[in-house]
Amino acid sequence: MATEREESLSRSMAALLAGDPGAQAPEDTGVYAWRLIRWEADVPLTDEQREALLEGVDATMASAGTAAALFAADGDVMTIMLALDRFPAKVHRDTVLWLCAHALMDHASVNLEQDGTMFIGEEFDSAAEWAAHLAPMREISDWWNRVSPIDGAKAHAHRNHLQTSIKRRQYAVLGGYVSRALRSETELARVCFGFVPLVIEAIWSQHGELSLQKLTEGLRLSEMPRHPRETLLDWLTALQPLLRACPASVNAAPIERVIESIRADCALPYSQANLSKSLGLTPAYFCRLFHEKTGQHFSTFLTRTRMEKAQYLLSDGQNLSLAEVSAACGYPNKSYFCQVFKKYTGMTPGEFENAYKDV
Repeated sequence: MATEREESLSRSMAALLAGDPGAQAPEDTGVYAWRLIRWEADVPLTDEQREALLEGVDATMASAGTAAALFAADGDVMTIMLALDRFPAKVHRDTVLWLCAHALMDHASVNLEQDGTMFIGEEFDSAAEWAAHLAPMREISDWWNRVSPIDGAKAHAHRNHLQTSIKRRQYAVLGGYVSRALRSETELARVCFGFVPLVIEAIWSQHGELSLQKLTEGLRLSEMPRHPRETLLDWLTALQPLLRACPASVNAAPIERVIESIRADCALPYSQANLSKSLGLTPAYFCRLFHEKTGQHFSTFLTRTRMEKAQYLLSDGQNLSLAEVSAACGYPNKSYFCQVFKKYTGMTPGEFENAYKDV
């Protein structure tokens, strides 16, 4: 439950983001740093999806600090302003932000069936400076590679070792491996925080059905700065029953059948929720399996397939009506089809069709 101070802080940040002429920068008292985050949707959002995403910001960002968010005028880009008031050390804040950003992406992908790209900005010292930090921002994986407390080569080696142990279902050895790896580290708290994303990514490589929420239930982040090694190892021990309860890796063949079905007829009313249910998978696991197989998120793949078909229908001289093209590509709503087509190609369907007629 948000405190009165947090609610006041959130209102002040929201007024700044909205460009309210009377908005005043919130006080920096009690805030260690400020940061802007940007989430860009792959396809146009509905009003209901925007509202649900905005409502999810507070919960997903709570571990990092107090947040406020606003969608841009085109409705597909959400900017989040964070007052980082939970952890004094930046290296700890970075790991917590990695967790929060992935929680928000999971919320969008699993609950709303909307994929997007997360961009992270640099920290700054005063809320009054926020507009100067709208750019540049880095895509989350690029950002994390730059700020991770464990350097690239060492992180790669750790991740491979953890993945191998998890693949062999040797969960009891995870704690021993991490404990040995920490012996040579002088900045223990820094490295322990860096191990959290490594462990989660290694688990997801074999057990993608496990949500971030499930994986972090036993992680006492507030204790890690004071007792980093003990807290990290306790978390790894708490993960063991959860991992043992996971089934063996799921065969990717059902995902291949989904891909073939979409390519054969993209007009069908495909739904991530319905497809995952029909395959006996959780939505989160379906998302990760699909991405692993195609290199794309489900909604991105579906949209791309539909837009490729739309471009074909508009350019092959059949003279179909807009309603016919829209329906043939799986969009009962012509207006929404036009929004998606414009975002994907940079042209309206009419402009695209005329361009081909002029060739």
